Amino acid sequence: MTYSIIGASEAQLNLLNEISRELDVDDGDLEAVAQDVLHYVNGGLHAKTQGPASWVSYVHSDITQDIRTAIKNEAMSLGMAIDTQAGRLRISSIKFASGQRDTINKQVFFLRKDAKTAGQLFEDIATRLAGFVNTHQLEGMLPLGVNIDRPVAETSKLGGRVADNVDCGLFRNVDIAQALGAAILKLHLPVKVTSVTNCVVSTLVTAQHRFSNTRVALTLNHGINASYYELCENLEKFQDLAGSMAVNTELARYGEDSKALKLTRWDNRLDRESINTGTHTFEKLVADKYLGEIVRNLITDFMDAQLIFSKDSDASVMGEPYSFFTSYMATMEDHSDDLTELSDLLRAGFNIKASVVDCQIVRALCQIVTMRAAKLVGAAVAGIVCRASDGQKDGVVVSISGQLTEMNQPYVRCTTETAKRLLSNMGRKEPTFNVLGEDGYTIGAALAAFSK
Repeated sequence: MTYSIIGASEAQLNLLNEISRELDVDDGDLEAVAQDVLHYVNGGLHAKTQGPASWVSYVHSDITQDIRTAIKNEAMSLGMAIDTQAGRLRISSIKFASGQRDTINKQVFFLRKDAKTAGQLFEDIATRLAGFVNTHQLEGMLPLGVNIDRPVAETSKLGGRVADNVDCGLFRNVDIAQALGAAILKLHLPVKVTSVTNCVVSTLVTAQHRFSNTRVALTLNHGINASYYELCENLEKFQDLAGSMAVNTELARYGEDSKALKLTRWDNRLDRESINTGTHTFEKLVADKYLGEIVRNLITDFMDAQLIFSKDSDASVMGEPYSFFTSYMATMEDHSDDLTELSDLLRAGFNIKASVVDCQIVRALCQIVTMRAAKLVGAAVAGIVCRASDGQKDGVVVSISGQLTEMNQPYVRCTTETAKRLLSNMGRKEPTFNVLGEDGYTIGAALAAFSK
């Protein structure tokens, strides 16, 4: 796309359009990414010989039948989401009633920072759980489904440890059900851990509960991930079973050795300055955690060339890494004549008085970064749908969850449109997309608690 801004200088337009060209991805590039993601997912199922692992869960595609049986009249369960990166704990109680809206109570807690051992950490989590049960006056033995934002190496429906190659502090290589179950017993709580999954698998369970034909779930939160149902006949430990099992693709790690992704100087700069250089390549191109930082780097390039803001503008805040939050990018939807919303944001957040032309440049940079990310995610979804559609007569249903679905709707629209177009070009049936909203994984944990 070529930008033309009334009042902008030739030098400003030259740099803006140079950025637009470098960050552009055409359908040829995207089809290559889709095929590469398909190869990545295929390889993940045989990780001893190919690439990073996909993690196979014990969540069966027939889980919806278990859920329907459990809530035939009315049933209650608890869902717990452990967010190790943000240090947060979400707990929900959900009363499911056939033919009625679910009744949900939710609370968010912060994980203890001074815990020295996993035992201390899980005792604190159990104490938070006890407070929740007492606050909401919950009675009877309650099943608890737990999910965590890290890959879980599952050995049974309950035997789940955070993968031992993942750096996540005290959670590393801990059997979550065993550790939390022991802490719950000490407090004599009427709660039993019945399921442990990764958060993207829980999202798939929620999606399937609401949209019964769902085969793929995509989460767009601080990071990115996707899960899908894989035929048991293709999974070594489940080959004797019929149906399908949920697989966590660890999509964030895609691209570490990819030839299909076109990395720019801004991508390389962000990776070099990150705390996990050389890993999670795809996540750094598309996720909420990084999009604002890409835009900030582009803005500072304009500032270094003295092509944006007045020379006496305060550059101190804009110069701080990760000071331009991805949520700010929603201002690209500001279509007022003087871009008041964007101007106010720059003044309040960065102490910068911006002209209308300055604001138009910032808005264009937000659009460029958002559309590239959304197209790449659409290509990744297309690749995963190709895998998930094996053996399926009808088009695949894809559900999208996470904060970006509410914070940046143009991103979601572009993602779905790209995936549909690429799959059509590849001769595949067009998928159906549903948007779950932000909190699909806690509800999914509560639903997974009913699995048998």
